[in-house]
Amino acid sequence: MKTKTALESSVETVLEELKKTGYCSSTIHFFKKGYDRLLMSAAIMRTETLSHTLAEHFVNDSEHTRTGQYCHSRKKLHKSCIRKLREYEEKGYVGWQPSRESKVEKPTTTEFQNVHTRFLSYLLVEKKSKNTSESYRNISCKFLIFIENLGYKDLKAVPLESIHTFFNELRNTWEAGSLRTAASGLRSFLNFAEDESRLLTVVPDQLLRKRIIIPVLTQEEEQAIWDVLQTDAVSTRDKAIMTLALLTGLRAADILALRLGDIDWQRDVIRIIQKKTNEPLVLPLLPAMGNALVRYITNDRPATDSSLVFLSCNAPHQPLKEHASCYAIVRKTFSCAGVRLGNELKGTRLIRHHVASKMLRKGVALQTISSTLGHVNPDTTNIYLTTDEEKLRDCASTLAFIPMKVEELL
Repeated sequence: MKTKTALESSVETVLEELKKTGYCSSTIHFFKKGYDRLLMSAAIMRTETLSHTLAEHFVNDSEHTRTGQYCHSRKKLHKSCIRKLREYEEKGYVGWQPSRESKVEKPTTTEFQNVHTRFLSYLLVEKKSKNTSESYRNISCKFLIFIENLGYKDLKAVPLESIHTFFNELRNTWEAGSLRTAASGLRSFLNFAEDESRLLTVVPDQLLRKRIIIPVLTQEEEQAIWDVLQTDAVSTRDKAIMTLALLTGLRAADILALRLGDIDWQRDVIRIIQKKTNEPLVLPLLPAMGNALVRYITNDRPATDSSLVFLSCNAPHQPLKEHASCYAIVRKTFSCAGVRLGNELKGTRLIRHHVASKMLRKGVALQTISSTLGHVNPDTTNIYLTTDEEKLRDCASTLAFIPMKVEELL
């Protein structure tokens, strides 16, 4: 019988301590997957203990198995695995407490509990974002408790009018925007849980949407930004990031997740898998974008093994934090350009709105704008009609009657 290594014994003990401490089985399952990867790395590196080299290699093993892109949740899990092992090896025990239970009330009926647990697993498989999963979890719990209080223990027995009653109760305390989110979450749950989707047919889908005038850059502000990007006031890295944002409207997460292999210099395109939607997106590599990227990559990008294009300037040259880093870069560039020095909206979201509204003013079809911005649902682009009060007056009819034509994007 093969003798266990010291690391294997430590891993086994930590997993047992997790069970004793009260961690749920799904959390322990995730830790076990992480530890399996750690033991595999240890075998490859031919080490039987948790050395500094092994720990560093394991934590930096943060690429998504399928997409090959940086995966924050994977890195976070690997860090937690190492931290718990260190605590056990240094103190001889596992002394942390499990995370607090959610304050969201849960149904008491076993059948409802089971279907809700399966629904949460389904959201993980569908790779819904953390905020979306949390929202859908909350509204599905609230609905199950609502029908439970009415005396129903099976979804098949719930009458259609209960859906209307549920939303009428929500209207007493929820705003219109929240009701739309609730309807979306409930549709997702019923679509998963119902065999015949009977209740799904009466979930309201015409709830009011609050329309606001989305702020965008003025022509003078945009020109001031381009002017400062031609100076040495902005680093080559930040120039490349700003150029990508201004010419493509890419989300901050997608800009900072860009990898060297995503840039096809032969065909002059950029190919990515969007982090928010997990959908592919192909964009033209315009000359200004290519020049900015070349200057940064050849002159100032740190010499590391990382496949990410954009890295921190200081050693150990880690990946940039998605929203915080991009916001700081945009704010600094705006400041150098003398643009929006007060409390006005800043960041790549503003630039994304600006790119969309600029294409709209040029007469680019909404379908083309939607494709360029990487929207899964083409109707999402409708909101950019609100960037201009004049456009709002022109759009009394539905979008289906707006002539669609394809032109140069920029």
